[in-house]
Amino acid sequence: MTDPFAVSLTVAELADAGIEEFRRGAPQAAHDLFERAARAAEPHPELAGQHLQILVNLATTAAHLGNHPAAIATLRRTLDAPGADPALRPAILLNLSQSLLETGAYDEAEAALTECHALAKAALPPPGAPGPDVATGPAATATAATAPLAAPGDRDLPVGDTLAAAAGSPQWPGPAATPAGPYGIPGTGPATPEPADPPSDAAELLMACLVALGTVAIQREDWPRAEQLTAEALEVVTRIRPDLVGRPLMNVAALALATGRYEPAEDFAEAALAACEAGREPAGAASVRLMLAQLYTATGRAEQAEPLLHAALAHTGPAGLTVETAVGWEQLGLLAALRGELDEAQTLYDRARTLLRQAGATPTEAALAVRRAEVAHLAGRPAEAEELLTHAADTFAALGLGLRRAQTHLAHAALLEQGGDPGQLARALDLAVPAALAIDAVRYGLAAGRQRDRWRRNVAEPALQLVFRLAARAGEALLVAHLIEVQCATTPILREDAVPRPDGPGPLGSYLDEPPPHAHAFAVAPPPRLLLTPDGDGDGDGEVALADRIALAEQRYGLPVRDTRTVPSW
Repeated sequence: MTDPFAVSLTVAELADAGIEEFRRGAPQAAHDLFERAARAAEPHPELAGQHLQILVNLATTAAHLGNHPAAIATLRRTLDAPGADPALRPAILLNLSQSLLETGAYDEAEAALTECHALAKAALPPPGAPGPDVATGPAATATAATAPLAAPGDRDLPVGDTLAAAAGSPQWPGPAATPAGPYGIPGTGPATPEPADPPSDAAELLMACLVALGTVAIQREDWPRAEQLTAEALEVVTRIRPDLVGRPLMNVAALALATGRYEPAEDFAEAALAACEAGREPAGAASVRLMLAQLYTATGRAEQAEPLLHAALAHTGPAGLTVETAVGWEQLGLLAALRGELDEAQTLYDRARTLLRQAGATPTEAALAVRRAEVAHLAGRPAEAEELLTHAADTFAALGLGLRRAQTHLAHAALLEQGGDPGQLARALDLAVPAALAIDAVRYGLAAGRQRDRWRRNVAEPALQLVFRLAARAGEALLVAHLIEVQCATTPILREDAVPRPDGPGPLGSYLDEPPPHAHAFAVAPPPRLLLTPDGDGDGDGEVALADRIALAEQRYGLPVRDTRTVPSW
């Protein structure tokens, strides 16, 4: 009969070796060693606790390698394991949420984070106990026994007798998705001196949950909730663990980028990069470089984007960060396409697609499909482009991402216009008009006037310009007239040049150049429907401008486009 004590020593040796491999930047070798350790411990009920901790690290390395389906399966197994230590559950849920987020399982990710938040909050020290005041917000790293492994090179990992000593800092959520393509980049906290009065483990988990919930809100395009959570997370992390401020700063920058606020996005991304570099967090720094490269490309500064992408890939490739590497290749492919190098773009996109498919990163792969469609169209393969765009739109619909589906339909309409076939103009209009109306209506859910104005100028106006152009080319005079009526009836709430700059610097220098969400800011209702003919009997039978297309937009994208009220146009 095998001695469980001898097996336990063997398992601990394998775990220690796995930690060493992970620390030196060999995550695949680490994963193999953890897998051997798990197989050795599994037959012995006496080693159930040790086996469970090894499974957590096995799942973490799988997620690090981009195998999110395997990570999800393993972590779910640990949650359902009989006799599992309840103290492990919050950190397991936090890890699970990150892989669920990558695969587009937003409901499940939010549910895991909500449960993690509740468990950690219940475990907070009683009032008056040592530690920081966390009554106004959560805090930042998981327990040494349960947190996921740090990324290779991010910090020194302590090696102990059991896997309980093998964990690093919490797996911070990466920057959230933007309309041009999601990129969630897992990472961990840096090695830092122990604070004089460190926060409790529960407070650390609460703070990590808050940052992760902000990431989910951004990915789900829930802008009001995302504004609230990102601002709160930034304040809490700055107060309790300023050495980890790079991660919440990334979320603030990602939210600004996703909502068309390019200047504050750049400011916050640069601040996040400086924070990650100061904290010796190379994975976080690489993710910020990817974000900055995307921003530079979106604002016509491709020559500044390419060096950032190569610098990011120099870390993500050797570190085994699969999804992040795919995102870097996708962005390099876009730069190649902009230069007219279609073969190079296709090669880079194919490499990115292979990695994303292996990782199960469904939202990111759908965004890549739009890029691949653009190249297929330019290369004279319209049928392939059509198939890719349909796939992307259907995927976003299945994920509940109405805004991204609308943006995909706009891209599709633009390619149909470029095709030069007059017979395709009607189809292009059918795609573009509802999509543009939905995209324009998003601004009414933003909390501040400047935010609404920037969305209108940087996101909605290009979409509406395409619609006007298509309608004019198709000879749709009545549609043009109705579009003009609707646009004139929905004057922007606040112009950029109508608001004086605030006096004096705020937190972090200019703090966005606009007030934070809770200060003098409020959402507004969508505009009413525009009545073109009188409703004589009060039965609502008057003609409403763009009524059919508004209804189609709300049905297709699940977004409120117009209020139910009506106002006359005369």
